[in-house]
Amino acid sequence: MWCRKLVCLFKVPCQLSGSTRRGSTWLSRDRRTVLTAAARGHHTAPESLKCAWQIHGDHLELRYANTLMRFDFVWLRDHCRSASCYNTKTNQRSLDTASVDLGIKPKAVRVDETTLFLTWPDGHVTRYGLEWLVKNSYEGQKQQVMHPRILWNAEIYRQAQVPSVDCRSFLETDEGLKEFLQNFLLYGIAFVENVTPTKEDTEILAERISLIRETIYGRMWYFTSDFSRGDTAYTKLALDRHTDTTYFQEPCG
Repeated sequence: MWCRKLVCLFKVPCQLSGSTRRGSTWLSRDRRTVLTAAARGHHTAPESLKCAWQIHGDHLELRYANTLMRFDFVWLRDHCRSASCYNTKTNQRSLDTASVDLGIKPKAVRVDETTLFLTWPDGHVTRYGLEWLVKNSYEGQKQQVMHPRILWNAEIYRQAQVPSVDCRSFLETDEGLKEFLQNFLLYGIAFVENVTPTKEDTEILAERISLIRETIYGRMWYFTSDFSRGDTAYTKLALDRHTDTTYFQEPCG
C-alpha cells in the first residue's frame, strides 16, 4: 500500500531492487525528486545507481562509491557546513550542539550526482558533498586506515617468527621505528633487542613510541619483590592475563 501511495506521489513506476532487507522496495526516481516526511522509513535511489539511500527511524543509510554508510540525524545536523553553523576560517562549529533536538529528523531529503540535501523541521537546509561524507563516515575511514592484522595464539606466534628490532636502529633511525610499528600493528606485539636493562633506558625507549602517562606511582618505577605493598605484582607469584589500573578513569588499554 505504501509503495502504491509513493508511486502516485512521484508519478514514477515502482520496481524492485536487489535489496537484502525483508520487505524492502527501492523506488527509481528523477534526481530532482524530494522524499518528504510522509515517506519516512522507505527507500529511494537515483536513476544512476551511483548513489542510493534509505531513511530509518533515527538515521540515514547511504550507499555511494561502493560504501554503505550510516549517519545519525543528530550527527548530520550537528556537522552542517552552512555559513550559520560552521566557521570555514577556523574550521570550528558555530552551531550550539546542545540546541540540536536528539529526536530530530529531516522533513525532506534530496540527492543529486554530487550532493546530499537535508531540509530540517525549522526550514534550515544542510548540504553535504557525497565524497566528503565517504571520507568522514566511520565506514569510509575504516576502509582507508584499516591495517592488515594477524590474530594469533601461541602456536601461530611460534610459527610467525615475529622479527625484532635492534635498540640502536629503533632509537636512531626512522626505518627502525617504522619496522617496530609495522610489527606491532600486524601482530599486536613487537620486540626491541639489546636494550640496557635500566629504568632510564627503558624510559628513553618508551618515549620513542609515545608519551608516558603520569600516575599515582610516578612516570617510571621498579617492580621488586616487596609483599609489604599488599600487591601481587610486587611478589614472585605468577600473574595471569589482566588489565592494570582498572580503578583509573582511563585505565591501561
